[in-house]
Amino acid sequence: MTILASRSMTAAEKLHCGGMLIQTRINSRNASVMLYDENKQGLKVVAASRKEIVGLTQPLSPESISGYVCTHKTPLLIKDIDTDSRFCCRSGSYKTKSLISVPLFSDQGQVIGVINVSDKEGGGPFTEADLAALLEYAGWITPLIESLTIFEKLETEKVRYQELAQELEIKQKELIIASTERSELVQMVVHDFKSPLSAVISNMDLLSYLGPSESQKPIIETAFKGASKLLEMIDEFLHIARVDECEEKGVIIRPVSLLPLVCEQIEALMPLAREKNMTIENCCKLNVQVLGDPMLLCHLVQNLISNAIKYTPATGAIKIGMGTWESRRTGDPTHTVLKFWVEDNGEGIEDRYKESIFDKFVRTDKSLESGIKGTGIGLFICRKIVTMFKGKIWVEDVAPQGSRFCVILFIPEDN
Repeated sequence: MTILASRSMTAAEKLHCGGMLIQTRINSRNASVMLYDENKQGLKVVAASRKEIVGLTQPLSPESISGYVCTHKTPLLIKDIDTDSRFCCRSGSYKTKSLISVPLFSDQGQVIGVINVSDKEGGGPFTEADLAALLEYAGWITPLIESLTIFEKLETEKVRYQELAQELEIKQKELIIASTERSELVQMVVHDFKSPLSAVISNMDLLSYLGPSESQKPIIETAFKGASKLLEMIDEFLHIARVDECEEKGVIIRPVSLLPLVCEQIEALMPLAREKNMTIENCCKLNVQVLGDPMLLCHLVQNLISNAIKYTPATGAIKIGMGTWESRRTGDPTHTVLKFWVEDNGEGIEDRYKESIFDKFVRTDKSLESGIKGTGIGLFICRKIVTMFKGKIWVEDVAPQGSRFCVILFIPEDN
């Protein structure tokens, strides 16, 4: 009891000292504790008076004494092994003829191992009193052994988690390297692809200005359109790469004034609207801040307005507005929601495209039939950006004709 109650000893030390005491009490020269090993389907020696056998595993067989005790869940007191027909072939393994083996039971009544004692001092047989003492000792140390088992499993799990942590660290470094390589690839695209392509387009424009022959004009026009299309695709690729880079590195979301940003983008895109004799009506009156990133918010507003200009017929009209209300969802970042929208009076979006239009490379049948240039990337980028801000984006119909692209953003509490 004193040993079991000690706080200065480990579980293994308690087991060893307790074993020495019970071994002394019943006058046994040899003793061992064996626990069932599920992985090896055998009995493993975890403590013994003979140190050389600690760690060895014995197959769980009813032909052995320990295996018999585990299988039948009953203790054995053998006074003379030579006369026991079950184990007479084992008599040469012991210096004397008497031995005891008792099972160790868990709280659920399952056998978790055995305690063995043999070779009684003086050469006489073990007695019923010795068996009773060993059974009592088995009852005391079973919780201790279960604790040792749990500790061993925890140590194994600890090693496994350390190995997993090392693997994850290696993977993280590989991802960082891959991200760096991709950034370098983006820079290569910027310098090695975009600049020469711009030169090609400029020279095509110059050829048109110099007055080509009638047979040359279609060739120059086709080349000009192809180069312009490729330049647009490269720009879209760069936009995706920048957004992905922000997503991987983690966006620092902070309050951003939305109204000046919207006005800036309207002014930048107004020349495109004038080319199509279109009007842009800015109905945004709320000078509030929203949670986001300035660069990504610029991409978002620019894509929505340029999309409206691109897919609205000439002499069309575009309206841009915003409104606020109290949040109705407990998971929202703040209590106040801002709805920003861009509306056009174009042909509208068919119902079957209202969800997929925000997927990569998706374009409606009407946009393809119209011959309008596009890659189906702009709205995909918009959804990625809005998702990073924990918001929402969707498209709805406008009466009598047109589409309204709506975005949910969040207003900081201190506005």
